[in-house]
Amino acid sequence: MIKIRKKYYYYAGHRNKNAGEKCGRLHGHTYDVVCEFKFTEMTDGVTMLFSDIDKIAEPIIKKYDHHFILFEEDPLVDVFRMANEPFISVPFETSAENMAIWIFNRIRNEGKLPITRIELAETKSSTIIYEEDSN
Repeated sequence: MIKIRKKYYYYAGHRNKNAGEKCGRLHGHTYDVVCEFKFTEMTDGVTMLFSDIDKIAEPIIKKYDHHFILFEEDPLVDVFRMANEPFISVPFETSAENMAIWIFNRIRNEGKLPITRIELAETKSSTIIYEEDSN
């Protein structure tokens, strides 16, 4: 088995009304994302080219770059629409935990990459780690 670790980032604004006063206000982060992929086969000593992983994973992650991300039931969705302000709505509160799981599943299901772990850092000191249960 060979593991490949790739690092990405995106800048985004959000709010999480269920996460207290501080996180419930409009604010933004530089999200650092580390993805780990597991490969069991090689061809000519290569599992998968790093650039081929990037071609698949990076657009999924960068979709959120320089956007405001809102829970689809947030009342600000209507305000953003009325103001013709671009945003991305998601079917969950925009916690780091939910974003990590969402991006992980998009890379696995849409990208068909063998992702086994994702680390999503919302700040320099706080990282969410989500990984597939190996059982």
